[in-house]
Amino acid sequence: MWTALLKKVWDIDVLKCPKCEGQMKVISFIEQPFVIRRILKHLDLWEDPRPPPEPLELVCEPCADYVPWQDDVPEIEVG
Repeated sequence: MWTALLKKVWDIDVLKCPKCEGQMKVISFIEQPFVIRRILKHLDLWEDPRPPPEPLELVCEPCADYVPWQDDVPEIEVG
């Protein structure tokens, strides 16, 4: 069960009440995205998705001391 996996990986008991430490149980799953959005907006917990950030310009400057045929990689003999 998913609760056992969370307990094993994160060492948390998601079905333990944070107030009284009693055992809770799942009574329902909400799977419809529009319902989840409405609930979170009502609780003021919804954040509209932000657009992705602009890509960074990568600048690669060659190293003046690097000579590709003089690196420390051993030769591999194929045969």
